[in-house]
Formats: sequence, C-alpha cells, structure tokens
Amino acid sequence: EKGIISSDFRDLYPRGLPRKLKRVLSPEAREIMETEYQHLKEIKKERDIPKLLNDCPIHYFRLPGGVDLFMKGYLHNEVWQNKHGEYLKKMNKEAKVICIEGFPKIPFGKSLELRWSNPEFQWGDYDKLMKEAVDEGFIDLFTEIDARDESKIEMDSTETSLGLSFLFPDLPDAFFSEFFKFLATQHPKLAEEIGAPEKLKEYLVALSSTDMGVPARRREGGRIFRNGKQYWSFPYQTKEGKTSFKPTLFELGQHLFTDALAAIKLHLIARLMTEGKIKKGPIIDYEGVGHLSSKAFFLKHPEYAMEVVLRMINELMAGRVKKGEISEIYDVFRKPNWQEAVKEIAKLVFKKPSSNGKELLDEKIDFLETFNLDPEKIVPSDEEIEKIREKIRKSAAKKEKIENA
Repeated sequence: EKGIISSDFRDLYPRGLPRKLKRVLSPEAREIMETEYQHLKEIKKERDIPKLLNDCPIHYFRLPGGVDLFMKGYLHNEVWQNKHGEYLKKMNKEAKVICIEGFPKIPFGKSLELRWSNPEFQWGDYDKLMKEAVDEGFIDLFTEIDARDESKIEMDSTETSLGLSFLFPDLPDAFFSEFFKFLATQHPKLAEEIGAPEKLKEYLVALSSTDMGVPARRREGGRIFRNGKQYWSFPYQTKEGKTSFKPTLFELGQHLFTDALAAIKLHLIARLMTEGKIKKGPIIDYEGVGHLSSKAFFLKHPEYAMEVVLRMINELMAGRVKKGEISEIYDVFRKPNWQEAVKEIAKLVFKKPSSNGKELLDEKIDFLETFNLDPEKIVPSDEEIEKIREKIRKSAAKKEKIENA
C-alpha cells in the first residue's frame, strides 16, 4: 500500500530475529543484526529527527559458500554519518570486507586511498566511516565494487559548474546509432523491443544518473519515510516510460550497470572467501540507498547482471580509452574485445590498514590468476555462440508447437 518492497530483516522480523534463525547465524552476523535493531530502536525514540536523517535499510544475503553479506544503505552526507556513525563502527568491527563507494570521476580502485589520505577528498562521510572502523578494531580489507569510471569520458551524466546538478551529456547522434547497431548484433531481442536509436536515447536519458533520469523520479514522490527509515524509488522503467517495481528487460544506463557489476564483484569476493584466499566473514557493502533495490535483484540473478554489464560495454570499457574521445567508444561497439571485458569484470581492488592504522596498504589479488582462469577460454567462440542460439531457437519452436497443439 505504501509502495515499499523491502528485504531488510528489521522489516521481515520487526520484533527481533526468530530463535531458529539466531541459532544458524554466525556470531559476527548475529552481532551486526542485533546492532541494527538497537540502531533503529534509538532512531524511533527521536520524535523531532529531520526526515533525511532517518536510518536507511540494510539487506542481508547468504551468498554461495555461506558468506554473510550486508548491504547497508548510506547517504553521502557528513551530518548523516555523524548521526549514525556510532552504530556503523560497531558493525564494521565484525566485518572481514568493507565495500566503500568510489568517486565516479576517479578511475576505479583509486578512491579508497584518496578518501583515506587526501584532504581534498575527505568530506566527513566515507572517509570518517573508514577511519572510525579502523579505530574500532577493523584490521581486514577495504574494497571498491562500484566500477563506474567517468575519469576520461562521460556518457551518462555531467556535473554543472556548481556541482549541484547533473545533466545528460550532449552526445552525437552517431553514439546512439553505433550503440543500437551493437545491440542489434549482440542482443537482437532487446534491439527489437527498443526499436530505433532515437528510442534508445530516450531510455538512456530516463535511466541515467541525471536530473532527467532516476533522481527525477525520486523527487516526484519516490522517497518514502516510515518507522524511522527512508526507502528510495526503484530505477526500473517500463516500455511506456513508467517506473516499475521489478526489472523489465530495458535495464540500461550507468546506474544499473554499476549495480549489476557490483553484484558480480560481490559474488567474486565471496568465492575468494569460500576457497580460503581471503579471510571468511561478513561483507558490509555501503552504497547510496538508491542502489539497494537493483543490487538486491542482481545479487539473486547474477546471470542477468552479467547480461546487463555486457550490453553496457561502453561503460565497462570507459576507463580504457586513451584520448577521451567518443569515437573511441564506437570502436568498442564495433569490435568488442570480450577477453578484455572479462578482465575488467574480474578486476578487484583491496586495501588493508597498516599495523599502526595510519595508512592503507595494497593487498593484490588477481581473481583470474588465483583460479587459473583464461579469458580466452571463458568467452565462447562465434561458432559456439551460434550453436547455442540455434539450440534456443529450436527449443522455442518446439514449445510454440506444443502450445499451438
């Protein structure tokens, strides 16, 4: 009735965790959950708290191999961090990996060090969260998983001179034409549903991180405040341009690309844990609360997450361009290098606090090398892909024949 769909355990079990669930949870996961129950209880006591300082949802997942993942909605705001920091650092003490959102204008993997040691990038939010985690006793790994990279080229949003608003970049018609041709070749069903390059542009604008995209729908009533928490709108869009509670096949744009790729990287981190390559224990992923619903979906459906990442290959390979010219992206559309795309998808960046807690040290882990995976063998050949397509066509024809009978 309120337009809220939540998998926050505090919504599923408002009176507290059931005993059966408590018994099967790890002590660390149970402590994180109990901390969040107490957190919400204290927030609810405050009658005059400004709405935007309300708590954000936290979603729990049990990843393959029995890895506990907590996705905590976060507001990039110093005041919000100060309000909730005491509870966040209690949770962080129990984590083995803490995921911190990076700066879109900075190459993937470089934001952690900037937040930690560069005053220009210390805004009193994530940087403070990281420092307080270490002060509280966190000694394990920080990482970035949101791999958007606008450092060389912008294809989704561009900041105004004041840095207060976001506009869709003035991309040439050729960009949308080349993008549509790419989809027609690699994802013909989606291209058929979209219809034309001009329509593709409409979807990309509507699903962008701009004042014409997802944030605009949020301002139009897509933010709900209830029982001490704030729930933000869904980024999905129907063919008719309406907001949807669930994915619709038209998942495009940097916002959803970022969430899909983050979900894949979380699965990779869990695999490292289950194979004993890094310490096993809770992962806490902090990211803007507007990303929660889509990341939750992609975590449950990593095969579709991969599909979304590959259809947005321009965003995946944006950090690889040399001159920062849009024509370089046309080459990505025309001749996608899937082996290099696999390397980008599998790229992980870890930082570990030094023993004195004063600096961050690199923890180099190459996922492909660790598991002896060859990108050349991961990606099927054109011939193998055609055999798969033919098998799908025959299956669909057989199904149609049965239904008609």
